[in-house]
Amino acid sequence: MDMAHTNDNRAQHKYGDIHALPYSPDLSVYIPMIGMNICAPTYKNIRKKADITVLGYVINGHGEIQVNAEKHRLGKGDAFILRKDSKHEVTALSDSSDPWTYYWYNLHGNSLPLLEAFHLFHTPYIPNADIEALFLKGFAAAKLKTEDGMDTQTSLILSSTEIFIALQKSVKQAAEYTSPMMGRMKLYLDQLVGEPFQSEDFAHQMGLSFKQLNRIFKQHTGSTVYQYVLTRKLDIARMMLQDTELPVSEIAVHLGYEDPQYFSNLFKQKTGIAPTLYRQQANAIR
Repeated sequence: MDMAHTNDNRAQHKYGDIHALPYSPDLSVYIPMIGMNICAPTYKNIRKKADITVLGYVINGHGEIQVNAEKHRLGKGDAFILRKDSKHEVTALSDSSDPWTYYWYNLHGNSLPLLEAFHLFHTPYIPNADIEALFLKGFAAAKLKTEDGMDTQTSLILSSTEIFIALQKSVKQAAEYTSPMMGRMKLYLDQLVGEPFQSEDFAHQMGLSFKQLNRIFKQHTGSTVYQYVLTRKLDIARMMLQDTELPVSEIAVHLGYEDPQYFSNLFKQKTGIAPTLYRQQANAIR
């Protein structure tokens, strides 16, 4: 495998094999690096506002990830997603005799629509994912570099798509096993992003009162139904403001808000910045 070294002082806290991959800047999503980290107990990596999405799979030891305010402890067989535009923290918890070791893919470009398409936008942690073979498939493809890199990138993007499909299936099965009602609720809410939320319709579809549904949902997620729906809409709004040229009024309609001014006021109230200014600042740092 190709070895890469970094000037960052984190290098002394981890080692492992890294593949640096050729790619075309014309690709909307590409994978410039994949690798394996074997971490010392002192390893910690923080990205305050990540410009990449990281797919990871733990093969040994224990560690902890944090995406914004959400924190999870991971062990062997668990997968994780550190999404672009969020704050990432990765911390080793195992000692040197049982080092935290994980495979990873770095996804650059417009990766957020992929997460949204597979309903993984708000899913940083997937326990017992059993996807090691898919990561190894990607490493095998990385060894077969072509001159222009396009065949390698095609293989790696297909491999990451297979990983997304497997993770989506794992999340759905876990939800159905632990709480069939939670699985049904999340499926309904995840498909509702482009429509106004009506608590009466939600209750009718689920067959329970909205008060009962809200209590179940908060017990499992720590969030109310309204908070969950709003968070998803705002996350997608940020993505569309950054990655499309759609007018704010069209983004509002896409998210189920008939009144663009109401949407703009809500966005500013919840994020602290107006949508037009958010777009300007996002474009300025590209």
